[in-house]
Amino acid sequence: MYRRLIKEGFNRRYVLLPLLLSIALVLLGYWITASRRAESRQLIELVAERQEVIRLLTDISYSAMQAESAQRGFVLTGEEKYLAPFESELAAAAQKLAELRDRYGRLNPAQLPALGGIDRDLAVKSQEMRQSIALQKQGKAQEALALVRSDLGLYKMSAISQALETLRGQERGNVLAGLEEWRRATRMNTILNICNLVFTIVLLLVLGLLATRDIRRRSMFAAQLAARVEERTAELRDLSRHMSRIAETEKHALARELHDELGGLLVAMRMDISQLRKRCPPGDGDTARWERVEHALSQGMELKRRVIEDLRPTLLDNMGLFTALRWLATQHAEQAQLTLRMQGLDEDVDIAPETAIAVFRTVQEAIANVIRHAEATTLEVKAAVGERLELEIADDGCGLPAGADRQPGAHGLKQMHFRIEAVGGELQLRTRQPHGTSVMLTVPLAQPAG
Repeated sequence: MYRRLIKEGFNRRYVLLPLLLSIALVLLGYWITASRRAESRQLIELVAERQEVIRLLTDISYSAMQAESAQRGFVLTGEEKYLAPFESELAAAAQKLAELRDRYGRLNPAQLPALGGIDRDLAVKSQEMRQSIALQKQGKAQEALALVRSDLGLYKMSAISQALETLRGQERGNVLAGLEEWRRATRMNTILNICNLVFTIVLLLVLGLLATRDIRRRSMFAAQLAARVEERTAELRDLSRHMSRIAETEKHALARELHDELGGLLVAMRMDISQLRKRCPPGDGDTARWERVEHALSQGMELKRRVIEDLRPTLLDNMGLFTALRWLATQHAEQAQLTLRMQGLDEDVDIAPETAIAVFRTVQEAIANVIRHAEATTLEVKAAVGERLELEIADDGCGLPAGADRQPGAHGLKQMHFRIEAVGGELQLRTRQPHGTSVMLTVPLAQPAG
């Protein structure tokens, strides 16, 4: 038993441990995939921000050139319409430079000094352009034009453009590097996903094989257990049938002993008492006493007869099953004051002795249940003979509750089932409408095998 328990525990762990390990591996794979996905998302966000930096650098360069074009147009022509975008472009350049400074503070603080140089050069360039515009507005066109043609503005604008282009080049490199890293991460994610898919498929196959093996093992164990239960049930059924035969044999032997021995003694005593009584002179005062003794002997002989009939009905052995059933039903119906209806019990039937006594005892128990529990006024006993014998014992009483034959303590009903099944028959309990109970039994006419 201990070996079986150890084996069962090992078999459970044989399935449970791989399942737990599989769940752990699946969770680990999910965590790795989620981490790689988060890393890819960060790379995409970083590349997008680098591209936004390139856009800001381009916009700053464009705004500076637009402001310079507006300044040159106004200085050369003196028309105010050229000056319209000057201040707005300078403001846009300053705003975008501040935004760029904020982004570099998060992405690459090492580039902040370069932005500081661009900011200073743009401030000098802005001052130079405002000065030339002021000279033009004062009517000093030649001085304004000379300031424009000086190398200061050109130098600062070239420094700004070169610094911005340098930063754009660096950012383009960063974008390309980020895209390459993203592609590598994407390839790695694809490989991991494929590996995870293959692992999941293999895992499902392994778990399926383990589950199939466990189901097969359990089915085999259940089949073995069912076979053992069936074997034990057959042994118990055979033993119970044997005990029933022994009980009936002992009852029969006891009834014969009572009939032959006790019956003979009682008859002899009654004859002797009759002879003794005849010798007593008339008018003897012991006459009443002799009558009481004879009456007691008569009651003893009647009691002996009832005990013998209960142990083994002589009508069943001498006259047949239907005659015994008619006597049984008549006796109980008269005692319980029930209206008796019988059908199909006129001509007797040839039936195996073991089956006959089983049917008699079952009908006896059914009629006793009607008298004890049904509160009925009518008792019906019907028989039909074909390939099998069919009997119905019915009443108009209160009926049986559902599943009464399966309730604890219903030994009489269970004994009825067992007696009929032991001789190869069937017994059914049915509820009659509008009220009452019907006991239907069917038994073979031939001697059952075994």
